[in-house]
Amino acid sequence: MSLANHQHLEWVTRSLEAGKHVLCEKPLGLNAIEVQKMIECAQRCNQLLVEAVWTRWHPRFKRIAEVVASGEIGELSNIESQFTFKSEMTENYRLDPALGGGALLDIGCYQINAWVALTNGAKDLKINTVERKLGPTKIDLTTDVKATINNQIEAHFISSFDFDAPQKLKIDGRSGSIATESGESFSTWREPSSLRVNDRIEQFYSVDAFVEMIQQVSEQVANNSGWVMPLTDSLRVAQILDQIIAS
Repeated sequence: MSLANHQHLEWVTRSLEAGKHVLCEKPLGLNAIEVQKMIECAQRCNQLLVEAVWTRWHPRFKRIAEVVASGEIGELSNIESQFTFKSEMTENYRLDPALGGGALLDIGCYQINAWVALTNGAKDLKINTVERKLGPTKIDLTTDVKATINNQIEAHFISSFDFDAPQKLKIDGRSGSIATESGESFSTWREPSSLRVNDRIEQFYSVDAFVEMIQQVSEQVANNSGWVMPLTDSLRVAQILDQIIAS
């Protein structure tokens, strides 16, 4: 389901109630209340609901999560990321705050997904600072967030429609670090990419993570064998977005 953000709750609910499994574009809802309603509807209707954060299915991101979980770089101490581009949009729902527009919901959610995926759900999160630049339509063109996760990890991200700069994702641990190298950190699609883990470079073949996501969701529907992003992650991301918006 690929609709403007403000339409997700209505049409996800209608689809689930009609007996359809749903793969819905990110962000799943405008806020955590909407996401919780959709989760409850999926459970009540016994249908699969998955948020289409396709980066989570990319082999490089899966490798990042694997390295972090292995303890190779030690306990995490810092996560630094950036997803920005110079927008040429003129008529687009992303420019309308009433439709769920803005850089935070559109591309900040990718970076919050990384926080949640790499820190066991970012269960304890404190927002330290939020800086915004608003555009003529009052959406956030840029949102810059600094936070502390689980009382020990300093996290910082920038999401912006207002300037063009390379995407980045760097994770520091007590005994090493991981950083994306070639290929965009959050939107590498159909191109080779690489990852630096301490002093070695790991290479990844060109892949279409959209296709990988759809295949895994289809396998989950068919025989419960595919990997899908947990709805607990979707809800936690929505809760963190709410925290940032309220700050």
